[in-house]
Amino acid sequence: MEEYKDYIYDNSQISIGKYEILFRNHPIYNPISKDDVGDNRAIQYLNNANVYIADQLKYEIVNNPQTKAIECVRFTMPIDDAKLSYVFENLPWGIIKKNRTGIGATTLELNSPRHSIIVVPTRALAYEKAKSSRIGDTNKYKVLYIGGRIDGFNIPTIQDYLTDEEITYKKFIVVVDSLYKLLEEIGKDNYKDYFFMIDEIDSYQYDSWYRPNMEKAIDYYFKFPYQNRCMVSATVGDFSNPMIKEEPVIEVAFNNPMPRNITLEPTNKVLRGTINKIIELSEAHPNEKILVALNLVKRGILPVILSLPEELQRECSVLCGEKNKIHIEEYYKEILSNQLPSRITFMSCTFFVGIDISERFHLISVADPAYPFTLLSTDKLQQIAGRCRHNDGLLSETIIYNTKCDFPDSDIDYQNLTKEIISDANLLVNLSDSMSSIKDKFPMVIKKYNELFINEIVDNSMKSYYGSSSIRLVRESNNELTIAYFNIDNIVIQVKMLHTLYSKVENLQKTLAIEGNNVDLLPYKQEEYDITDEIRNSIEELEEDKDEEQREAIIEELREQETLEDRMRLAQARRNNATNKNGIFLEHFIELQSYIPFEELISKLPNYDTPAEYKDFYNAVIFWALDRSHPIKVAWNELFEENRIYKGAEITEKVNALWNGILGLGELSPRKAVPLAKKYFVTLRRVSVRENNTIAKQYKVISLNTLELIGPPVCVIPIHENLQRKIKL
Repeated sequence: MEEYKDYIYDNSQISIGKYEILFRNHPIYNPISKDDVGDNRAIQYLNNANVYIADQLKYEIVNNPQTKAIECVRFTMPIDDAKLSYVFENLPWGIIKKNRTGIGATTLELNSPRHSIIVVPTRALAYEKAKSSRIGDTNKYKVLYIGGRIDGFNIPTIQDYLTDEEITYKKFIVVVDSLYKLLEEIGKDNYKDYFFMIDEIDSYQYDSWYRPNMEKAIDYYFKFPYQNRCMVSATVGDFSNPMIKEEPVIEVAFNNPMPRNITLEPTNKVLRGTINKIIELSEAHPNEKILVALNLVKRGILPVILSLPEELQRECSVLCGEKNKIHIEEYYKEILSNQLPSRITFMSCTFFVGIDISERFHLISVADPAYPFTLLSTDKLQQIAGRCRHNDGLLSETIIYNTKCDFPDSDIDYQNLTKEIISDANLLVNLSDSMSSIKDKFPMVIKKYNELFINEIVDNSMKSYYGSSSIRLVRESNNELTIAYFNIDNIVIQVKMLHTLYSKVENLQKTLAIEGNNVDLLPYKQEEYDITDEIRNSIEELEEDKDEEQREAIIEELREQETLEDRMRLAQARRNNATNKNGIFLEHFIELQSYIPFEELISKLPNYDTPAEYKDFYNAVIFWALDRSHPIKVAWNELFEENRIYKGAEITEKVNALWNGILGLGELSPRKAVPLAKKYFVTLRRVSVRENNTIAKQYKVISLNTLELIGPPVCVIPIHENLQRKIKL
């Protein structure tokens, strides 16, 4: 123990930073043989978790060979198929790397004698855990579910549950998107009374790029005392977040590996390969179920289903997040009672973790480098296979994939890559900080800084590295810009997979074999076609219809609301599950509803889909909604006269009187001034005018209401409002 001389260490205890280990200081005595047996390094206590098994619990301290720092404390399960409850009275604090699914980490915490908050990535997982805690025939549950509404599942309010004296230990299982609601009810002063657990932490690295609330869970995590928190996953990779790096790591090891029998089917057309495999298995095993793991709903799962024979289409269902529900509505199902909902079930990444399936099935996992977010690491493949909780395991496991040959094996330094991405993210954070500091001291240097600025940086911080998907590097937290560490983790994971696992056909086979699996690699299959044009066109038409149908339903709901505040709340709520197109519509609606009357707004907004079109529309609305006494409005009405004809130079002069003279936004050339006048101030028509025996092109002012809006604004923009901050440049 010389390497630990600087730390607290005696005959029975080690305390190293956030690692605390209490172990036997004498040999274990066997009362039957009356002999001393075993090692005196059996753990009795580990990071606030009592060990109460009768057998010794072997452990080792694993050090980084370069830095000599502790990488983890690893203990070996005395019985391979035992649950963690066989070892611990409660979960230890820190990062718990389980290395296997189904060893009961969540169940252990739910049964521990303390108050707990357990954060899970999916509603299905939360619901199943809460439902199973029902107290007898009552409507009470030991575990309170916090998440989206589930039909037929009636739960008490958070306050009613907290005040229920019959439930000694309060256990909350909360979907990550609803976490803020729960913690507001509990209050910061009470965090110390709860143990905070984030389950399936690796899914946050994979999914936070499209579910930004996942990273906010980490913000809350570090508000709890370090002895009162843990993160858990069967597969834990490297984290870029420096605060997570400081957490102690406790790894679970097993004496006997559990190899899987895996068939690899590489192909140039993964969707066609998936279709063929489903048909093959359906014909060979007509009474057995199939589960397809494919993280591509609209462009993957849906065309695969529609390419199957009609009789198989009728046997399909899809497990996916609420946001994708609209794309596959007739096939959307929820998993209940740990059973697959149909003979052929597809699932997106939302269900790659956290669900238990008690029956056997044929598993098809699909990865396509053309869509880097569909790639599956060997850890993720293990997790997906681990959804099967049947004692006899899977019926079969097939992986269908393609490779990206232009990404050969490379010597990318992934530590330096992480540093590079963090450095890029810091540039944006520093920009935001600088803008915030400068805007008050030098208002003319930064003429446009408003509450939308942070969101604009977030939206435009998407960047790709070495072929990865373009992912946002920063996020908003408490109205400040901060680094999106989980997104950075995801970029690095994608790059690693593109340049190693999926750079050559044989690389996936080699890695899976090294990990102890039995792998059969089939020859690379060249397909002539993937999805037919007919099916792709029908999907596009279907998507347009669904967009329109959803928008009409949303508009009708908005129309029924009585106040602007009610409409804003509803619009914000509906954005979560809207299509991308309708999500943008709602974002724009929220921004402009306080200016344009409702019916006019919903009729005009769909005409401005692109960012450039909407920017011009937004600015025109802002100028239109100005108070009549606003200097811009006054000057505008004085400078332009309806039905009057102006030369191009006159238009330029008048626009600059507004744009440069009053707003101070810089001199505009004639080439820019006339188009800007048309967009924001006046409706112009080109006319021919004879001057000095020549025909000259000039401009007639048709209207000072370029948007042709009827009636007054809902709310006017007052004189004191700073337009430099309000308009979009």
